[in-house]
Amino acid sequence: MTALTPKLIDSHPDLVGAVRHGVAAPAPEGIRLLAAIAPDGAAAVLEGAHEGLAVKLSRDGGRDDEWTTTTTPTISAVIHFPPFSLLLADRQLVSALPHADCTDWLELGVDDLADVSLVLPVVDLPRTPDAPVPVSMLRFIEARA
Repeated sequence: MTALTPKLIDSHPDLVGAVRHGVAAPAPEGIRLLAAIAPDGAAAVLEGAHEGLAVKLSRDGGRDDEWTTTTTPTISAVIHFPPFSLLLADRQLVSALPHADCTDWLELGVDDLADVSLVLPVVDLPRTPDAPVPVSMLRFIEARA
């Protein structure tokens, strides 16, 4: 996941170093590691856009019909490939993404033993048959199992 995330090594070198060496590290303050189950047949997506912004343009429909823009952070890294969906995302996005927050797992090293009990939701991405759409512009949806 760290390899999918351009600029993460510049903004969070301690996190990248810990992941590469499999050692425990404190979770970064602004980033969350999210996990879910991706159903069989889910569209496979691997990408990242760390510290990017998704810009939404819209017209207000009023008399002046002016354009308004809103921005939200992009998802830093996505591995959505059955059987798992893993996201590295800005904490502002967590409530919009139906994944379990597993950020605390970053504080465990590869060789650490942990007693973990977790319920992961099943999620999928909406299909885009006409053209590929960057995952930062999509919303994950809960799938029915």
